[in-house]
Formats: sequence, structure tokens, C-alpha cells
Amino acid sequence: MSQPFPDVFEQQVVYLAAKRTMLRMQSDRIDTLVLGSSHGDFGFDPAYVPGSFNACCRSQDLKHSFRLYEAFAQRYDTIHTVVMFYSVFSSGWILERSRAEGPISVALNEVFCLGMNYHDPHLAELNACVEGKLDEISVDVPGRSGFLPEFNKGFMPANLTTEKRVSDHMRFYNSSVAVEYLDDLLELAGRNGHRVIVVTPPVRSDFRRIAGENLFGAVRNRLGQHRAKLLDLYRSELFADEDFGDMDHLRPLGSGVSTLSSLVWESIR
Repeated sequence: MSQPFPDVFEQQVVYLAAKRTMLRMQSDRIDTLVLGSSHGDFGFDPAYVPGSFNACCRSQDLKHSFRLYEAFAQRYDTIHTVVMFYSVFSSGWILERSRAEGPISVALNEVFCLGMNYHDPHLAELNACVEGKLDEISVDVPGRSGFLPEFNKGFMPANLTTEKRVSDHMRFYNSSVAVEYLDDLLELAGRNGHRVIVVTPPVRSDFRRIAGENLFGAVRNRLGQHRAKLLDLYRSELFADEDFGDMDHLRPLGSGVSTLSSLVWESIR
């Protein structure tokens, strides 16, 4: 490769390989597959949902959630429920279009054998360089079923204002370029006979105050056309500001995670 591997790629290969190591060691069957970005990665603990696996990761978009579901559904015939974390930015976020975060796509593709191809020359070059070379990586860290609460967990920098964070998310909220992949996931789940629960994750009160209370109307209407359920935690009053490590990520070892995970379990039951 003409350029060194970007740091985010190496970091995420190790992180995702740790999830894969847990997956390979998981003796229990997988009943519930949990997908989505860092909001689900930080916030969902499989200990509260028997037979679940947390396949969320940093910057995961709807396209990669769909491809992960497609791959897992083929490999694990015990899956009956998909939990999809759907964040403020999800409708307009395309991972491969981000120069900074795009290499995470290649890490996901190779670690979980998603069979993706790339038009972007930088990602295509990176993928060609590592293709077939990551299968034997094993990473043993504390955690369970894809939930790694003490490994590679960083929050937004202290000098990032909530106004800027909300502005960045709302820029993607006002786009719908990624929604087709949610449709793909819902349609495939319907063919597979799997339930889908879409979770809008909680945010800190200052984030919600600036972004507005009444978001996600479009996805709510979309889910009504499918065998899918919305668990709206974005507007929930059950989460205190102290539960968050920044304006939109729960503390993985905090009480907010048990609250969120228990609510997911109630929704599944």
C-alpha cells in the first residue's frame, strides 16, 4: 500500500477482532443481534438480554448494519430478533464517504467477511492490502457477547461544544441518502421472519434541548409499513445527565446502560 495504514483502521481491526473472538467463543446460541453505531456499542449490555450479541461499533452506518445482518442471518439460524440503534445522524450518514472514518468500513468488511467491494480508490487499495489476512487475529479483553465496556472507550473532547455536536448530527439528519439500507434490512427481516426493534438512543438533556424533542417522525412512519417496532429512548426521562460521558454517549459502566438494556429486553418480551 502506498500509504501507511490509518490509525483508525488498525484500532478498529483490533476492536472488531475482539468482538469476533467473543463471537467464536460464545457457546450460547444467538437469538438477538444488536446493530448500530457507538451509541449501541457504549449503551447495550447483552447481560440483560439472554442470547444477544452486540455487533455495534464506532461510526457504523445503516449500510454496514444491513450487511452485518445479512451475514449473521446466513450463519446463525437461531436469530429471531434484530435490534437496530438509529441515531440522529443515521438517515444521512454514509461511512465510506468519510475520509477520516471510511477505513472502518474495510475493518468491518474483512473481520466479519461481508464481501464488500469499493469504488473509492483509497478504500479499495486498503482492502486489497489486507484481504484474507485478518482471519486469524484473536483479541482477548474483558467483556461479554460483543460488549467491551472497558476497552477502547473514549468520549468527545472537552472543548467540543454541544452546539457543534448537534449541528454536525443535524446536517446528516436532514438527509435521507442512507434510508434505503434500513428498507433493505426491514425487507430482508420480513422474508426471514425476524422481528426488528429500532431504538432511538438517549442523549443528554442539553443535546435534546438544542436538537429538539420531536425528531424521528420519518422513521416512525416507515416502521409502520413493516413488521417493526420503535423503542423511542431519545425522549425518555429515565436517563440522568450523569449517565452520560459526553452529550450523546452513555457511560458503559454506568446505570444508564442497565436502564437501556432492560428496556430493550422488555420490548423484546
